[in-house]
Amino acid sequence: MGDPGEESAAAGTRAAVTVALKETCRVVGGGRVPLWPLHRERLAEGCVSETLLAEADDLVALAAAEHSRSHPANARLRLTLTISPRGEIAVHVARRLSSLDVPGGPVGVVVESEDLPPLGHGAAKPADRGWWDERQREARALGGHQALIAHDDALVDGGSASIWLVDGVRLLTPPAPPAIAGVARRFVLREALGAGLHAEVAPLTLADLESADEVFVTNAFGGAVALRGRGGPVTARVSGLFAVVWDVS
Repeated sequence: MGDPGEESAAAGTRAAVTVALKETCRVVGGGRVPLWPLHRERLAEGCVSETLLAEADDLVALAAAEHSRSHPANARLRLTLTISPRGEIAVHVARRLSSLDVPGGPVGVVVESEDLPPLGHGAAKPADRGWWDERQREARALGGHQALIAHDDALVDGGSASIWLVDGVRLLTPPAPPAIAGVARRFVLREALGAGLHAEVAPLTLADLESADEVFVTNAFGGAVALRGRGGPVTARVSGLFAVVWDVS
């Protein structure tokens, strides 16, 4: 069953499955999916064949175009891809808010985890988000919107977004794995120099979180958003990188 508010869908089906991967993309005006090349790159690193990727290209373009014909506003596109000898793809587009779209900015809450996330081989994101969803539920029970997951004093990942700490003009994000190698995370790592910033991967602790100049989170649908009370000019510059690629005027 699709998401509530689902507006259009395209699907290609071939065979039974063994591994499921998921990509959540932003559709902007004109039916464009600006970060799709990075989503595709991550799927390829997750051992998805070129044949299946080519079908994903077609289905994403079709679903985004169908949505834009009747709904010019931005939307979320969710692609679920299963890997087997032949494979299966489903694509759904829905109008909905990002998990980062919270008035005043999302409240981040540290959630301690006794274990690390169950990530498989490669950089691809698993369709089963049960481990992360459980940490998000814990954060919401504590009055937050975004889990800042910690393990043995190390900052691991966000519940639905990558975590970034600002130290001067340096942007620091935890290693992946154990973090998910987010598409927006990849975008920032590649594009930060264009905003006069230096982005790097580094082991981070809860003490680093406390002392950071700014703290923001990123995902491919919401872009870059400061945690409530932790924003500043650097986060605004990073957010501007997404505005450019999304052609936000």
